[in-house]
Amino acid sequence: PLEAMLAACRAAGHAPVLCSAYRTQEKQASLYQSLVTKRQAQGLSLAQAQESAATEVAVPGTSEHQLGLAVDIVDADYQLLNHAQEDTAVQQWLLERCWDYGFILRYPADKGDVTGIIYEPWHYRYVGREAAREMTELDLCLEEYVDWLSAQ
Repeated sequence: PLEAMLAACRAAGHAPVLCSAYRTQEKQASLYQSLVTKRQAQGLSLAQAQESAATEVAVPGTSEHQLGLAVDIVDADYQLLNHAQEDTAVQQWLLERCWDYGFILRYPADKGDVTGIIYEPWHYRYVGREAAREMTELDLCLEEYVDWLSAQ
């Protein structure tokens, strides 16, 4: 499904770039610790730095990248991982069509209080086509969708 989605995006005239996919435990630990260290250098205590870092980089052992279900996709013309990524042609195309390939935007702008993770307009997770369609139609993030399914 990922290959099909990227091929369709390219066929539509866009240039998606897969900038991160599967990560090992060691890689995830390195990313997390690097951000903890940066936050400590900004004056936060270790506990505060860890809490702050966990909203941007998953604690090792909890990353969807470690499961092999998540990918970070950017536009070849704009490869920074920041909120401006949402305005790129690639992201606009993906936001409209990713569900058709079984993917969801994992950390939407208006769901940070539910997911516990900051808005990441580049982070997509595979959930399967039916779940992705339902989540899109109901405007639910994964946590809300799991709760919705539990209530059915």
